Amino acid sequence: MHDEMDILREVGSISAGKGSIALSEMLGKRINIKLPSLEILPGGTMINKLLLDRIVISVSCDILTGIKGNIIFLMDEKSAFKLIDLCYNMGEEDKKSGQLTEMGLSLIKEVGNVVVSSYLGALGMMLKIIIIPSIPTMISGPIQQIMNMLFNPIDKNDYVLLIQAIFEEHEHKLNGSFYLALTPTSVKLIQEGCKKLLESLN
Repeated sequence: MHDEMDILREVGSISAGKGSIALSEMLGKRINIKLPSLEILPGGTMINKLLLDRIVISVSCDILTGIKGNIIFLMDEKSAFKLIDLCYNMGEEDKKSGQLTEMGLSLIKEVGNVVVSSYLGALGMMLKIIIIPSIPTMISGPIQQIMNMLFNPIDKNDYVLLIQAIFEEHEHKLNGSFYLALTPTSVKLIQEGCKKLLESLN
């Protein structure tokens, strides 16, 4: 599994590079995405990794082809406001209101879409399969409620790939994360793809 994790980390590096370019072009300023940590968790233990009292904004997609599962990008409200402020210079009234504007919500949705699409595109390229996500859906609220809604029912035999995402601008660093929930069949497909790739490199 160690070699397979190395491949998945390489997928993360590729997707971070592509996502950084896409976000920088979209926002008109240099944004670097880093994916410093990656874990594979049994579906039944995923909830134990969450800070359940956090209010977050989520962007989620079902995976339509290539593998079976779904993927969700999360950013807590504080980081979301900071990201919007970096890009749009939010007014003081908007900050005090604690409400995200339509423009701000659109930005977070697009950022989530870029992160998700970049990762799935890099994974598909590495494994030589076509992975297509659905149109993204955005929801905000308590993290436990959102995860229960999007990942319920999640079979205890399923696996969740937990990936940390960091967005860096020259003066700021913002945190997010995304979760790729996969069926055992999809995990096996990825393992077999990694094995073939490793064999081709030897």
